[in-house]
Amino acid sequence: MIIVVLIIGNAILIFYMMNETEYSEELQNEVTQNTTLKNETKVDTIADLLNTVVSNTISTQTTVNATDANSRKVMNENLIVLYKGLILDTTQMDQVELKYIDNSSQDKDKYIITYYNYENFAYQNATLGKLSEPIYDSLVGIRGVGKIALSESYEAILKDIKVINTLPALILENNKELQEFDSVKTILADLDMNGVDEFITILANKNTGYSKISLYDSTGKFLADLAYIEKAKWNQATNAEYYLNLENVNILDVDNDGVMEILIEIPKYEGEPSVSILKYKNNELIGKTNIECSLLP
Repeated sequence: MIIVVLIIGNAILIFYMMNETEYSEELQNEVTQNTTLKNETKVDTIADLLNTVVSNTISTQTTVNATDANSRKVMNENLIVLYKGLILDTTQMDQVELKYIDNSSQDKDKYIITYYNYENFAYQNATLGKLSEPIYDSLVGIRGVGKIALSESYEAILKDIKVINTLPALILENNKELQEFDSVKTILADLDMNGVDEFITILANKNTGYSKISLYDSTGKFLADLAYIEKAKWNQATNAEYYLNLENVNILDVDNDGVMEILIEIPKYEGEPSVSILKYKNNELIGKTNIECSLLP
């Protein structure tokens, strides 16, 4: 009798344990399914959020950081050169007018990028350009950049440019008449990068009111007057004395062709100055020379 009771008890216990195991497995499966569902729902929500953020970023992004200059190519395939915040056309060696940016144009945002800034014959920094307030109607410039601003980073500047307050003996030997100038600046720069400096002189005669910018080769031979201005062209009641000076000259590879350009700022009575772009290569000077400046209306 006792044996029968034990057998029946064990059978009931085994039956209960089998049901409990099946129930536990079903419960575990249900929990697993619920957890998986919740995780899947969470992943989908994060993915949607990321997609939304990326889409919004792409649709609103109009600037390029200095570390991401290659992205500029997406917005503009051509090198952008700014002079005093306006567009400088460097496609030809000539005297060119600076151009404003049309604030109503659809492609205005391509100018809101990182620029590499140059001034005083040296690299300054990289800054984000911003549209200025309208200057004329819907025409604007770019603010927050240097005197000359490039949209790409490359070797744009000569490393050893010197400025002295006298004329080199090589020049004076063959040009005695230059002794009459009482204000003298000479830029020594290896324009053709052959290891020998050329000379750019900025001379002014305070008695006659005449000033000029000239170029000499490495032997001191006169090549050309690049620009000049006479007293009769600025001696007006509305104008103070004006002499061409060091601020009118820049040396920079503005078209990224590995050859330095000479930039001469040509002043005007009103409006923005124009810029004469010249290139000195293989003992040949290319560009407009002997430009007469005038501050007369």
